[in-house]
Amino acid sequence: MGKRETGEEVVRRVGREALHFLTVAGFSGPSDVDGGLAYLGHGLKITVCHHLWIHEVGVSAFVESTAEPLPERHWLQVERLYAECGLGPPNHLPGTAANARLTEVRVRAFASALRDLLPFLLVSDRDALMHRASAR
Repeated sequence: MGKRETGEEVVRRVGREALHFLTVAGFSGPSDVDGGLAYLGHGLKITVCHHLWIHEVGVSAFVESTAEPLPERHWLQVERLYAECGLGPPNHLPGTAANARLTEVRVRAFASALRDLLPFLLVSDRDALMHRASAR
């Protein structure tokens, strides 16, 4: 009987393939961070990670401005940006992932959302978008 993958290992394995479009778009990475992967570029840091909090196990994705942090909050959950851009409600991107299969599904869902968000994040007025999303 083989060793089961941890959630972090699943995020890294699946994320490297599912998020490859970020490197094509000019981001550097992926680099390993606690729980997952991070990509840097265009004044942004994009992180997808596995987390354990109290009794909740899940996957989260964040976009952080590295150029000028927002006054109160310099990172945003991908689901907030997704909703702010009119791509769908935040609950289209649930994070709970109690097993390896759900972790893989969540990573792929966040990768798809990030692919849809990328045109909004690579424009000159993205700071306004990030401010609007942080105010929600």
